[in-house]
Amino acid sequence: MVKNTDLHIHSHYSDGQMSPKELVRLAKERGVKNLALTDHNSIKGIEEALEEGKRIGVNIIPAVEIESDTGEVLGYFIDHKNKDLIKELKINSRNTEARTKDWCNKIRKAGYKISFEEIEKKFPKARGNINPFYPLHLLYKRGYGRPLKLAPKLWKNPETRPKEFKKMPIIKVVRLVRKAGGVPVLAHPWIDDMEINFRNMKHLVKAGLKGIEVNNGDRAPLKNRNAVKKIKSLARKYKLILTSGSDFHGKELVKLMPGNHNLGKNNCDEKVVKEMRQISSRKLLR
Repeated sequence: MVKNTDLHIHSHYSDGQMSPKELVRLAKERGVKNLALTDHNSIKGIEEALEEGKRIGVNIIPAVEIESDTGEVLGYFIDHKNKDLIKELKINSRNTEARTKDWCNKIRKAGYKISFEEIEKKFPKARGNINPFYPLHLLYKRGYGRPLKLAPKLWKNPETRPKEFKKMPIIKVVRLVRKAGGVPVLAHPWIDDMEINFRNMKHLVKAGLKGIEVNNGDRAPLKNRNAVKKIKSLARKYKLILTSGSDFHGKELVKLMPGNHNLGKNNCDEKVVKEMRQISSRKLLR
């Protein structure tokens, strides 16, 4: 086995702290041969990553992580210039940012020291795609508590609960990735409506789902043996590829997330890349 492939990282174009170029250089330092930039609802950093990867010898997989109504879908080997993909990602980004802005206004009125405008100024590369992690991180820096403990507290309180926005159906997301030439993989299925997606696996596969992420550096699935067992069982049943990656967001954020989300610390075998490349080159599903 040659575990030199990290299939889940984020840049400052979504909720990461580093540029695509910096991420590619860090991957090179850590011996990662194949790297997928999977920004949330954004493909802005792909060209930069591809150029730097070509320059220093890291194989960059054009990818994305797309939010849906029941969790997120990773799309690998996408045509990042596909017009339908770009259009739908912009809609998702706008909805996500509108939700974040509304939430910032809510928590400010509840007495928390924060504003959406300062987040825009502090994280200019994420403008148009600012998600709730940015205010959580800023609140952490101001002493309100660690993001993963603060979020449930704020979301359970009706006064500070984020407003719900309509999200793209997960079936539509899977089809969107396939039509953009990509390979759809269910991201961290132990989070976000896990049981719903597990029950609907037959329909997801019929729509074009090709893989399931079995680990992203998080302790949760490793502690929950039943979840891992279920994921592997579904992968066998539907002949799905098992993927893994670090879900790296930046060196500072590694300390705030459960498990080990350091880039290159949760690699998968490069044979996974070969399998996905073969699928992406086949005739697209309709």
